[in-house]
Amino acid sequence: MSDHIAACQFEPAIGDIDANLESIRALGSDLRTDVAFAVFPELCVTGYDLETVPDLAASVPGPITDSLTEIAGSIQSLLAVGLPERDGDNLYNTTVVVSGDGVEAAYRKQYPWGAEAEVFSSGEGPTTVETPVGTVGLCCCYDLNFPEVGLEYAQLGCDVLTVNAAWRTSYLSDWRLLSRARARDGPFYVVASNHIGDQHGRSHAGHSLVAGPDGRIRSEGDTKNGVVSAPVTASDLEQAHEQNPVRATRSSDQD
Repeated sequence: MSDHIAACQFEPAIGDIDANLESIRALGSDLRTDVAFAVFPELCVTGYDLETVPDLAASVPGPITDSLTEIAGSIQSLLAVGLPERDGDNLYNTTVVVSGDGVEAAYRKQYPWGAEAEVFSSGEGPTTVETPVGTVGLCCCYDLNFPEVGLEYAQLGCDVLTVNAAWRTSYLSDWRLLSRARARDGPFYVVASNHIGDQHGRSHAGHSLVAGPDGRIRSEGDTKNGVVSAPVTASDLEQAHEQNPVRATRSSDQD
């Protein structure tokens, strides 16, 4: 493995799906040619506004994922993108993984935060997808606070954990700490994408990042539109598992 993973950040326009898709396309066009998997923020297709997302939620697959599929095909990279999903009477805060061939996976946020629980139903468990950078596990924003989420993905043999978020500026230190901690817990890479700017009175922190399986930040953004990336290598993962053999210890404890 030597492909790159990337975290992309921008300020979505609330309620303007077309404009947000164009922002995703523009950032995708800025990716390095060796980026195999790129992550975009939570609910970035609609903007983070709990009052408007029920009217904008769509089926998966559906028209929004059809547009994302076209974008993924044009840049030849897998994309993980946050959107509101409607499934019957239920709404979910969902991360879809799309390739040029369509939807490869869909993860429903397990732990809605605050008022989200009044809008969204909870997802039922972990979701993984096989990619050129290895086995990737998906989580969303507040899920990052739960070590058991990362541990489940470690037990599933993940090489990378994605996080897409609408993380506030006031909790920036937590964002960096928890991303690093989950990477160390794995051990695996963490690629974490966050909103920037102000939406509906929420100031978002940006600072999208990639943390290595040793828990060190390999690449980090600021508070502007942009992309950060880092390579995923088998040697880094092997070294992390040797120096921090928690997976092997857990396995032996369960035998």
